[in-house]
Amino acid sequence: MQIKTVVLATARTPFGRLGGVLAAFPGPVLGGEAIRAALERAKIDPADVDHVFMGEVLQGGVGQAPARQAAYNAGLAKTVTFETVNKVCASGMIAIVHGARLIGDAGASVVVSGGMESMSNAPYAALNARFGYRFGDGALVDLMSYDGLLDPYSRLTMAQAQTRVNDDLGITRDVQDEFAFTSHARAAKSTGEGAFKDEIVALKIATKAKGKLVVDRVPVQARPRVPVTVGGNGTSRIWQHESAEVLVPDSKRFSPYVGGDVPFTVVDKDEPIRAEASLESMAKLAPLDKDGTVTAGNAPGVNDGACALVLASEDYARGHGYEALGEIVDHAMAAWDPAYLALTPAMAAQKLLDKHGLKASDIHVWEVNEAFAAVAWSTANRLGLDPKALNALGGAVALGHPIGASGARITASVVHQLRRRGGGLGIASICSGGGQGDAVLVRVN
Repeated sequence: MQIKTVVLATARTPFGRLGGVLAAFPGPVLGGEAIRAALERAKIDPADVDHVFMGEVLQGGVGQAPARQAAYNAGLAKTVTFETVNKVCASGMIAIVHGARLIGDAGASVVVSGGMESMSNAPYAALNARFGYRFGDGALVDLMSYDGLLDPYSRLTMAQAQTRVNDDLGITRDVQDEFAFTSHARAAKSTGEGAFKDEIVALKIATKAKGKLVVDRVPVQARPRVPVTVGGNGTSRIWQHESAEVLVPDSKRFSPYVGGDVPFTVVDKDEPIRAEASLESMAKLAPLDKDGTVTAGNAPGVNDGACALVLASEDYARGHGYEALGEIVDHAMAAWDPAYLALTPAMAAQKLLDKHGLKASDIHVWEVNEAFAAVAWSTANRLGLDPKALNALGGAVALGHPIGASGARITASVVHQLRRRGGGLGIASICSGGGQGDAVLVRVN
């Protein structure tokens, strides 16, 4: 990254449970709201956005070009380019990395990066139906599991694979339950103390207009920018075009927003948090796999939500008088046997530490995605950290894990936690399907 990439703003929706408060909203609607709120917090002209990267894993039934849909929902210009990213659970983090690279290596000024997921809206599919069933029964396939949570090599779900890995690594049920209980307790305490106010944007969900969000000002499409010119007069016939009105998207038809005096319900907290959780109640939960150690209590739920970050070059931020929240310094990734997700966040983080001549103890804020409690615990163990040093506000076991959004959430959280402590270095690290690990180094001065 040749040019420094800074974070101007972040915003995320509250996270919802499967079939919960956000179930009416597809991923691109949640992603659009995160983008809209992040741009509003950044106080920049939406016309300055060069590109959008949004992670989404469960794209079946979402429609064409989900990142473009999210950008349009947020009111970005038709000239803003876009990409949808799928690196399973790391998608939101890789979207941020791609944004930083586009700024650092390709000279972009402003990029919006993040992730979105509506696991509630993942469809079922009849995989062999296109040419018909010749004989016998057919089956519906749950794409939430098939595309997001199933190891294609062993045909085990992530929970089943993690159970076997726990046995191999000697990670006990008690250790997992204790870590998960701490996650819920911290998340409940953090929510009560308002620790997420810089992260979450409250949603006003219309109570009568299904699938609509109520806002003070409905986004209008931002002014388009002609990105290139040809010739000495500063014009280009390539861009001299008037689109037929009938072929231009009508925001009144696709916009998820309504304004005015419309009844609504406010959602401003993460729905999955269980403030009443106790070690005793967790110990009573049956394992997800027979005789295993992974339960619904020490694994994250199936969730909905989105998160977006406004990234900019340091020159753009300074030139326009914007205060940077922090800097995206660098990224590292690792891969191992697909079942061993629990090992990869530490591998990626260690590569990042080695590259910059740092020790784990030099990092002031650690966020490791709790794909399972065992993953975060194992990461601390491998890096020689006290597990209490991770996820100070609670993690995905409590807050939720909308798989395309989690990498963006933990990166944004590192930024805000560092700011509250007065600066320092932070690492966000995450595993993802296929046995992958990614880590991002963040600095706040």
